[in-house]
Amino acid sequence: MKRETTPVEITDKIMELCSSVVPGAAPVFIPVEAAGWGLMNECFPNVQKMVRENGGLQVNGWAIWQWANILVEAEAHSVWQSPEGELIDITPHDNGEREILFLHDADMVYSGQSIGNVRLAITGSPLVAELVDLGNKIDAVMCSYAPGTEIPLSELRRRLLPLNERREAIVRMLNQKVGRNDLCPCQSGLKYKKCCGRSW
Repeated sequence: MKRETTPVEITDKIMELCSSVVPGAAPVFIPVEAAGWGLMNECFPNVQKMVRENGGLQVNGWAIWQWANILVEAEAHSVWQSPEGELIDITPHDNGEREILFLHDADMVYSGQSIGNVRLAITGSPLVAELVDLGNKIDAVMCSYAPGTEIPLSELRRRLLPLNERREAIVRMLNQKVGRNDLCPCQSGLKYKKCCGRSW
Protein backbone atom coordinates (compact mmCIF):
# COMPACT_ATOMS: atom_id res chain seq x y z
CA MET A 1 0.00 0.00 0.00
CA LYS A 2 1.28 3.49 -0.81
CA ARG A 3 2.88 5.56 1.93
CA GLU A 4 1.46 8.81 3.23
CA THR A 5 2.38 11.56 0.79
CA THR A 6 1.25 14.79 -0.86
CA PRO A 7 -2.17 14.29 -2.47
CA VAL A 8 -2.20 14.31 -6.26
CA GLU A 9 -5.40 16.36 -6.36
CA ILE A 10 -7.68 18.32 -4.06
CA THR A 11 -10.64 16.02 -3.39
CA ASP A 12 -13.90 16.54 -1.53
CA LYS A 13 -12.43 14.71 1.47
CA ILE A 14 -9.43 17.05 1.50
CA MET A 15 -11.71 20.07 1.34
CA GLU A 16 -13.79 18.61 4.18
CA LEU A 17 -10.64 18.22 6.27
CA CYS A 18 -9.41 21.73 5.43
CA SER A 19 -12.79 23.28 6.23
CA SER A 20 -12.73 21.64 9.65
CA VAL A 21 -9.28 23.12 10.34
CA VAL A 22 -9.54 26.60 8.78
CA PRO A 23 -13.12 27.36 7.68
CA GLY A 24 -13.28 29.16 4.35
CA ALA A 25 -9.61 28.61 3.45
CA ALA A 26 -8.38 26.64 0.44
CA PRO A 27 -5.11 24.66 0.25
CA VAL A 28 -2.48 25.34 -2.44
CA PHE A 29 0.39 23.31 -3.83
CA ILE A 30 3.78 24.89 -3.15
CA PRO A 31 7.30 23.74 -4.11
CA VAL A 32 9.78 22.15 -1.74
CA GLU A 33 13.24 23.74 -1.97
CA ALA A 34 14.93 22.43 1.16
CA ALA A 35 17.62 24.63 2.68
CA GLY A 36 20.94 22.78 2.93
CA TRP A 37 21.14 23.52 6.63
CA GLY A 38 17.45 22.76 7.28
CA LEU A 39 16.62 20.25 9.99
CA MET A 40 14.15 17.44 9.37
CA ASN A 41 10.79 17.99 11.12
CA GLU A 42 11.88 21.40 12.46
CA CYS A 43 9.93 23.64 10.10
CA PHE A 44 9.24 26.46 12.59
CA PRO A 45 12.87 27.16 13.60
CA ASN A 46 14.00 26.54 10.00
CA VAL A 47 11.71 29.27 8.67
CA GLN A 48 12.61 31.63 11.52
CA LYS A 49 16.29 31.29 10.58
CA MET A 50 15.50 31.82 6.89
CA VAL A 51 13.62 35.04 7.65
CA ARG A 52 16.48 36.34 9.85
CA GLU A 53 19.08 35.67 7.16
CA ASN A 54 17.14 36.42 3.95
CA GLY A 55 14.11 38.52 4.85
CA GLY A 56 10.64 37.56 3.82
CA LEU A 57 7.94 36.24 6.14
CA GLN A 58 7.08 33.15 8.15
CA VAL A 59 3.71 31.68 7.12
CA ASN A 60 2.16 29.12 9.45
CA GLY A 61 -0.49 26.59 8.59
CA TRP A 62 -0.94 22.93 7.80
CA ALA A 63 0.68 20.44 5.44
CA ILE A 64 -2.00 18.15 4.02
CA TRP A 65 -1.08 14.48 3.56
CA GLN A 66 -2.95 11.50 2.17
CA TRP A 67 -2.43 7.81 2.86
CA ALA A 68 -3.81 5.90 -0.12
CA ASN A 69 -7.60 5.70 0.21
CA ILE A 70 -7.29 5.32 3.97
CA LEU A 71 -7.12 8.80 5.47
CA VAL A 72 -6.15 12.43 4.96
CA GLU A 73 -4.25 14.34 7.61
CA ALA A 74 -3.33 17.94 8.44
CA GLU A 75 0.03 18.50 10.16
CA ALA A 76 1.08 21.84 11.65
CA HIS A 77 3.70 23.31 9.32
CA SER A 78 5.53 26.51 8.52
CA VAL A 79 6.78 27.76 5.15
CA TRP A 80 8.80 30.72 3.96
CA GLN A 81 7.38 33.59 1.95
CA SER A 82 10.24 35.10 -0.04
CA PRO A 83 10.66 38.88 -0.35
CA GLU A 84 9.11 38.47 -3.83
CA GLY A 85 6.01 36.90 -2.27
CA GLU A 86 6.56 33.26 -3.30
CA LEU A 87 5.66 30.52 -0.81
CA ILE A 88 8.41 27.89 -0.50
CA ASP A 89 8.72 24.90 1.82
CA ILE A 90 12.38 25.03 2.92
CA THR A 91 12.22 22.10 5.35
CA PRO A 92 13.59 18.73 4.12
CA HIS A 93 11.20 15.76 4.07
CA ASP A 94 12.26 12.16 4.58
CA ASN A 95 9.82 11.04 1.88
CA GLY A 96 11.47 13.13 -0.84
CA GLU A 97 8.49 15.39 -1.54
CA ARG A 98 8.99 17.89 -4.38
CA GLU A 99 5.86 19.83 -3.46
CA ILE A 100 3.39 19.90 -0.60
CA LEU A 101 -0.25 20.82 -0.25
CA PHE A 102 -0.36 23.73 2.21
CA LEU A 103 -3.25 25.34 4.07
CA HIS A 104 -2.51 28.81 5.49
CA ASP A 105 -3.75 29.42 9.04
CA ALA A 106 -3.42 33.05 10.10
CA ASP A 107 -4.41 32.14 13.67
CA MET A 108 -1.66 29.57 14.22
CA VAL A 109 0.99 30.66 16.72
CA TYR A 110 3.86 28.29 17.51
CA SER A 111 5.41 28.59 20.98
CA GLY A 112 7.24 25.27 21.17
CA GLN A 113 4.12 23.40 22.29
CA SER A 114 3.24 20.33 20.26
CA ILE A 115 0.29 20.87 17.92
CA GLY A 116 -1.77 17.78 17.23
CA ASN A 117 -2.58 16.60 13.73
CA VAL A 118 -6.13 16.59 12.39
CA ARG A 119 -7.21 13.35 10.68
CA LEU A 120 -10.17 12.31 8.56
CA ALA A 121 -10.93 8.76 7.43
CA ILE A 122 -11.64 8.33 3.73
CA THR A 123 -13.39 4.96 4.02
CA GLY A 124 -16.01 3.70 6.44
CA SER A 125 -13.61 1.07 7.76
CA PRO A 126 -13.75 0.39 11.53
CA LEU A 127 -9.98 -0.20 11.48
CA VAL A 128 -9.33 3.19 9.91
CA ALA A 129 -11.66 4.83 12.44
CA GLU A 130 -9.66 3.18 15.22
CA LEU A 131 -6.40 4.31 13.58
CA VAL A 132 -7.63 7.92 13.55
CA ASP A 133 -8.67 7.64 17.21
CA LEU A 134 -5.28 6.20 18.22
CA GLY A 135 -3.45 9.00 16.41
CA ASN A 136 -5.57 11.56 18.25
CA LYS A 137 -4.86 9.92 21.62
CA ILE A 138 -1.10 9.80 20.95
CA ASP A 139 -1.15 13.49 19.99
CA ALA A 140 -3.12 14.33 23.14
CA VAL A 141 -0.38 12.76 25.27
CA MET A 142 2.38 14.70 23.52
CA CYS A 143 0.43 17.97 23.63
CA SER A 144 -0.15 17.62 27.37
CA TYR A 145 3.48 18.53 28.12
CA ALA A 146 4.64 22.14 28.29
CA PRO A 147 7.52 23.20 26.02
CA GLY A 148 10.91 22.23 27.43
CA THR A 149 9.50 19.60 29.79
CA GLU A 150 11.93 16.75 30.44
CA ILE A 151 9.67 13.72 30.17
CA PRO A 152 10.89 10.54 31.88
CA LEU A 153 11.18 7.73 29.36
CA SER A 154 9.34 5.38 31.71
CA GLU A 155 6.36 7.77 31.80
CA LEU A 156 6.24 8.10 28.01
CA ARG A 157 6.50 4.33 27.62
CA ARG A 158 3.66 3.78 30.09
CA ARG A 159 1.39 6.29 28.37
CA LEU A 160 2.27 5.62 24.75
CA LEU A 161 3.39 2.01 24.40
CA PRO A 162 -0.09 0.40 24.32
CA LEU A 163 -1.34 3.04 21.85
CA ASN A 164 1.69 2.70 19.57
CA GLU A 165 1.60 -1.10 19.65
CA ARG A 166 -2.06 -1.16 18.60
CA ARG A 167 -1.43 1.48 15.92
CA GLU A 168 1.47 -0.55 14.48
CA ALA A 169 -0.69 -3.69 14.49
CA ILE A 170 -3.38 -1.91 12.46
CA VAL A 171 -0.82 -0.53 10.02
CA ARG A 172 0.52 -4.06 9.50
CA MET A 173 -3.02 -5.29 8.80
CA LEU A 174 -3.63 -2.49 6.32
CA ASN A 175 -0.35 -3.26 4.57
CA GLN A 176 -1.16 -6.92 3.99
CA LYS A 177 -0.66 -8.02 0.41
CA VAL A 178 -3.97 -9.06 -1.09
CA GLY A 179 -5.33 -9.58 -4.58
CA ARG A 180 -7.33 -6.85 -6.28
CA ASN A 181 -10.51 -8.89 -6.00
CA ASP A 182 -9.93 -9.96 -2.38
CA LEU A 183 -11.71 -8.24 0.49
CA CYS A 184 -9.82 -5.14 1.59
CA PRO A 185 -7.70 -5.68 4.73
CA CYS A 186 -9.18 -2.49 6.24
CA GLN A 187 -12.36 -4.50 6.94
CA SER A 188 -14.64 -2.10 5.08
CA GLY A 189 -16.34 -5.08 3.43
CA LEU A 190 -15.37 -3.85 -0.06
CA LYS A 191 -13.02 -5.46 -2.54
CA TYR A 192 -9.47 -4.14 -2.32
CA LYS A 193 -9.62 -2.63 -5.83
CA LYS A 194 -12.69 -0.59 -4.84
CA CYS A 195 -11.33 0.47 -1.44
CA CYS A 196 -7.75 1.06 -0.23
CA GLY A 197 -6.30 -0.28 -3.48
CA ARG A 198 -8.22 2.19 -5.64
CA SER A 199 -6.07 4.52 -7.72
CA TRP A 200 -5.94 8.13 -6.54
